[in-house]
Amino acid sequence: MIRCCIFDLDGTLLNTLDTINYYLGAALKKNGISPITREACQKYVGNGARRLISRALSECGIEDENIFRKVFCDYNAAYDENPFYLTEKYAGIDELIDTLRERGIALAVFSNKPDFATRSAISRFFGDKFSIVRGATDTMPLKPSPDGVYDILSRLNFSPDECAYIGDSEVDVMTGKAAGVLKNIAVSWGFRSRDELGRAGAEIIVNSVGEILSHVL
Repeated sequence: MIRCCIFDLDGTLLNTLDTINYYLGAALKKNGISPITREACQKYVGNGARRLISRALSECGIEDENIFRKVFCDYNAAYDENPFYLTEKYAGIDELIDTLRERGIALAVFSNKPDFATRSAISRFFGDKFSIVRGATDTMPLKPSPDGVYDILSRLNFSPDECAYIGDSEVDVMTGKAAGVLKNIAVSWGFRSRDELGRAGAEIIVNSVGEILSHVL
């Protein structure tokens, strides 16, 4: 029986691709580097800001650690000033969250986005509807490590076999598998296609929030 749902953020609850692409492009331009395309940015998200910037710089033929640090700093500083610029909720997400809460399901967010930006975005768009919100910190491994899932479940006093993990990328599929959750649900409206999710080993791929409800309830 599902008693807890842990959600990814980017590409699952919120469409943040234009936000990420905007701040990445601004940070690159500030350092004299041509921005990458939106399509390339979409391929590179999911493993945290460090990997995103490292991949973007590699595409531009740059491997210099000093440049990486400058771009990383500029990206985070700009993002933290307004972490929900150009960000939108996906259709039906409010109804999904409200229905799960009405049914007594505990809700949490676990993201590879920096912790401050994660908390700010959730507060802005969802208020206090999530019991625990966790972004990337220096003290917790990034997904696909299951450590963050275990920490959330421990704080909520649930076990993996009472949990549904819901995300939009191969990183999320791997996270749910590593954590051994009862339902590992991949959504098709995010940053990866159904084919990519299938190749990553997703066993449950949904096209609508209604399908999430049917699997959870």
